[in-house]
Amino acid sequence: MPYGNNALSVRIADQLTDMIANHRFLPGDKLPNEIELADELQVSRTTLREALRILTTRGLVEVRRGVGTFVTQSKRIHADYDVLKIQNTNVTAKELYEMRLMFEPQAAYYACLRASDEELETIFRFGELDEAMILRSDPQWDESEQQFHNSIASATHNQFITALLPIFNRAIHQGVILANESPEVSQMTLHDHRVLMDYLRDRNPEGAKTAMYLHIINTMRAFHIPLD
Repeated sequence: MPYGNNALSVRIADQLTDMIANHRFLPGDKLPNEIELADELQVSRTTLREALRILTTRGLVEVRRGVGTFVTQSKRIHADYDVLKIQNTNVTAKELYEMRLMFEPQAAYYACLRASDEELETIFRFGELDEAMILRSDPQWDESEQQFHNSIASATHNQFITALLPIFNRAIHQGVILANESPEVSQMTLHDHRVLMDYLRDRNPEGAKTAMYLHIINTMRAFHIPLD
C-alpha cells in the first residue's frame, strides 16, 4: 500500500518511544549508531531516520551534528513518559476519536486566546502545508496533519495537552490511513481546516472551538464511527 513505509516509520518511532519510557535509553544517553539500531529493529536505515525525525518532533531526542542522536534531558518531557506509554494501549478508533473530541475543541479555544502571533503563523504554515499535500493526493500527509493539530495543541501553553500529543498523533495517523481510501474525507478535511484557521485568524475562541468540534464529528461520521 502507498502509505506502508510511512506507517512503518511511525511504528518504529512508537517502539523507540517505548524503549525510552521503559528506561532502555535514559535521558542524556546517546543512541546506538544507525547501522546497529536499524539492525536491531530490523528496518532500513531510511525508515529508522524517519522514525528518529518523528521522535525529534515529539521532543524525545535531539540530533547533535557530527556527534550523534541523544535522548533529551528535558525534565518536563521525561516526567510525561508514563503518559506517553498510553499510546501503546490497544484501543479502538472510536475510543481514539472520542478522546480527540473531549480535548481538541477546548484546545482550539485556548490556543485562540493564548497563541502568540508567531505561534499562529506556525499553525497557518502547517495548515497550508497540509492543504498542499492533500491537494496533490500525497498518501503520506499524516505528518503535516499531525504538525497542524500539534501546533494548535502546543499553543494552549498547557503541559498536559502537550503530553497527550503522541496520542493525538496516533488517532490522526489512523485517520489519514482511512482517508486515503475515501477522497471525500480529504475534501471535507480541507474545508474544515480552512474554517478553523479563519476563526483562529480572527481570534474567535468560540468559533475555533466549534470548528474543531465539527471537524472531528464530521470525520467520525465519514468513518462510520458511532457518536453515542
